[in-house]
Amino acid sequence: MRLADAIIKYLHDKYGVKVVFTVTGGGAMYLNDAFGSFSGVQAIAMHHEQSVSMAAEGYARASNGLAVCQLTTGPGGTNAVSGCLGAWIDSEPILFISGQVETFSIAAGSTRQSGVQEVDIISIVKPFTKYSTSISNPHKALEIIDEAIHKALSPRRGPVWIDIPMDIQNASIDYVNSSFMAINKDRRNTDITKLKVSKLVKKIQKSKRPVILLGNGSRGVADLVIEFCKKYSIPIITSWNGKDLVSSNNPLLVGSAGQFGDRASNILINDADLIVGLGYRFSVPQVGYDPSTYAVNAEIVSVDVDEEEAKKCGYFIDNFIVSSIEEFMPILNLQMNNASNKTSINFAIWLNWAHYLKNRQFDTSTRDIENIDSFDFTAKLSAILPHNSRVVTDMGTSFTCTHQYLKLREGQRLITSSGLAAMGFGLPGAIGVYYQDPEKLTILITGDGGLMFNLQELQSVKTLDMNMKIIIYENQGYLTMKHMQMARFKRLVSSDPSTKIECPDFMKIASAFGIKSLEIFNHNEIDAALSWMFDGACVGPQILVVHLEPWQELTPRVQTRSDDAGKLFPSVLHQMYPYLTKGEEDELKLAKQKILNAI
Repeated sequence: MRLADAIIKYLHDKYGVKVVFTVTGGGAMYLNDAFGSFSGVQAIAMHHEQSVSMAAEGYARASNGLAVCQLTTGPGGTNAVSGCLGAWIDSEPILFISGQVETFSIAAGSTRQSGVQEVDIISIVKPFTKYSTSISNPHKALEIIDEAIHKALSPRRGPVWIDIPMDIQNASIDYVNSSFMAINKDRRNTDITKLKVSKLVKKIQKSKRPVILLGNGSRGVADLVIEFCKKYSIPIITSWNGKDLVSSNNPLLVGSAGQFGDRASNILINDADLIVGLGYRFSVPQVGYDPSTYAVNAEIVSVDVDEEEAKKCGYFIDNFIVSSIEEFMPILNLQMNNASNKTSINFAIWLNWAHYLKNRQFDTSTRDIENIDSFDFTAKLSAILPHNSRVVTDMGTSFTCTHQYLKLREGQRLITSSGLAAMGFGLPGAIGVYYQDPEKLTILITGDGGLMFNLQELQSVKTLDMNMKIIIYENQGYLTMKHMQMARFKRLVSSDPSTKIECPDFMKIASAFGIKSLEIFNHNEIDAALSWMFDGACVGPQILVVHLEPWQELTPRVQTRSDDAGKLFPSVLHQMYPYLTKGEEDELKLAKQKILNAI
């Protein structure tokens, strides 16, 4: 069997691969032919390799499993680097398979290039892949694929990359199962985890104000965490990528913390005396630019499968437990049960303070009652969002405002590329999410600036007749950059039409691509527009252009201060802009004293 045919058959038969995202190219001609003609796998052809890699990102995020991306050599591989890096940072398992020039054409020594479009892609992606190699022996190819996929799916998950020269793609092999054997986990690791969990249980017993930080590393076992927190009345705060792990109406959920989190969550973290992060990276957007000011009243415990994250210990994390959350939670449950049989453990009064903060109406003074703002639009979208919807965002306003204000019910997903946060992820990411399960509704929220990065994929949406709802926030450029530039420099650079950066008329763009579209300008048009988009009468792609106030305030936010020379001074997370008045601060102090007095 031709190796290219064997690879796609093997991926389908052994790993259940049903979808591959691809751009055709000469350096991958045999792979293109095999992947495109195999009846059991749908090859989704797109118009740019960056889009292909980001579509694979979206697929992996939606499925919580393996995605496959197939590319050609040279620019085919280099164009896909952003998607690969995004998957690396956010721990998404993607198998990249790239074509390469024939083995006799590969440059030797310090020669820059020999073959047509030849690039040493493996050297480029090695720093941000879990495994990367070029196949030189076709008879070892399936074994290499097994090893790559095993590493991609093993904690901490991430992308892998296999490069295959054209003559190797076309080589004949015997189609047999590979001899790859995974190494079993060392039992001693579990024993160490049990010992560290016993120390954590003692900390929980002594605590009066604990908080669980739930991150994307808990995906798949979040229900165990929620049940644990319910039993002991412990409040939950999620990461951006973990926002959809807990329903917004769950009384345990406070919100999401960080620089673009919500005020209630940031205040609660500052008030806590014990913080336990579960698959939660404690990244800069979550803890701020000066971690020494983060959770100053609390002991911080991090549970993460990646030992490299332990390097934050001593910096601002006090204790680290190397473990997957899947392994950790049953151990914690067992030991907490034993402890609670001896001494009652319950934090209901502390949870009441979390409820007060969550229900307190902050940050309403900056809302525009006539023009459309993203806050009110998001609230109205939340109210009518169909069950099992998957909402995908791009970056900028579409990202931060959606994550702050979208209310998700059980079964709904919110998906983005938060670590790398690459502009342009939205549209191709939504295509990947769509193909993970076309029966579920996919909604894309993107900005005018972000959409321009991969605008060409609107043709993919149209050609493939995806039932995708696309919401475009039109605010004349890059809103986040406009606010930052004016705050720091009192002038704009390459961020709005006055600085020679313009976006097109998206109604004309929609017409050119043959996609049904509607635009709205005023607050009172929102309800009718959402009905047009979600009433079920229109099947197939739709575009809704939402014209926002071009200088809409982005609140609440952690606003970094600067001096006249431009030197930055980080602010603490719980003091978000717009700052609370003296009266509001006094009100909070009195409420806190009244509620927590019984602890």
